[in-house]
Amino acid sequence: MYRDDNCSGGLTLLSLLTGTVIGAGLALLYAPKSGRETREMLYDYSNDFKEKTRHLPRGMRDSAESMVDRGRGLIDRGKDLIDQGNDMVDQGKNYIDEKKQTLTDAIEAGRDAMTREKEELSASLEREE
Repeated sequence: MYRDDNCSGGLTLLSLLTGTVIGAGLALLYAPKSGRETREMLYDYSNDFKEKTRHLPRGMRDSAESMVDRGRGLIDRGKDLIDQGNDMVDQGKNYIDEKKQTLTDAIEAGRDAMTREKEELSASLEREE
């Protein structure tokens, strides 16, 4: 079904390009590259996008720049969320390590107590004989 909501072909193309840039940016965040490499790639994509939209009318260019800025904001928010997730994973690992150490200490204390009791029982039985 065809539906015309006063969207021009240029705006549709602009939306497609913006979505592509944002998608590429998010894909880069999850790529196994260093932060410096990722920032350089994002910068290159941003410049490429600006170059491709340079020939568009001023209103569309402003809209594109606004969308790029929003995309950058979303990417920054995504970075923050990834950092928060990494922090939570680190806290979880530390918690597990602490509990593992506590359990290991408790098992060792139980073994020591069992050994002492065994020795005391053996000594007691030898005295009774």
